Amino acid sequence: MIEINDFRYNPILRRMLVNYCIRTYEEDAILDDWHLIQEYNLLKKNNELHFLFDEEYLINYLKDGNDNN
Repeated sequence: MIEINDFRYNPILRRMLVNYCIRTYEEDAILDDWHLIQEYNLLKKNNELHFLFDEEYLINYLKDGNDNN
């Protein structure tokens, strides 16, 4: 599995983690890079990385207003 140390080459992953953390933790979300990397590692450890894609799907669905499946 890929090890993430920073978001220099992963800006999309960072945006996905920010969106996920805001939705999950609301006003308690800590959005600095260190905490986002820790959240990524926790999701990876628990085999829950799919939550990032679920969040992206929800955002796109709400933005577009329809389901293209």
